[in-house]
Amino acid sequence: MLLKPVAFADAIIVFSRKRYFHYFEILSRLAIGAALLLDAHNTAYPLVFEFIGNLLFIVAIVLVFMAEKHHKKFAVTAAKQCVSWFKPAGLAAIAFGLWTLYASMI
Repeated sequence: MLLKPVAFADAIIVFSRKRYFHYFEILSRLAIGAALLLDAHNTAYPLVFEFIGNLLFIVAIVLVFMAEKHHKKFAVTAAKQCVSWFKPAGLAAIAFGLWTLYASMI
């Protein structure tokens, strides 16, 4: 995402064509959201982790009610139109990931 945004966009498009794409997106958000909510109290910033966990749950619920074809169409459109945002988003993701590790260990 950070180093090769066009290749990342292409990978999103290829992944969106997989039969399990929609279900993987839902289940991964539920699993990560649950992990964040269950362990939020063990972090230095529990409200931040609870907020992100709840946000992931809400997105997963929206995806459950969103038709699979609309989700795929959204993913392809976003991948094509947001390539210029991938580098800053990748940098932000790395910074947030490092902060998450820090907040989880202190």
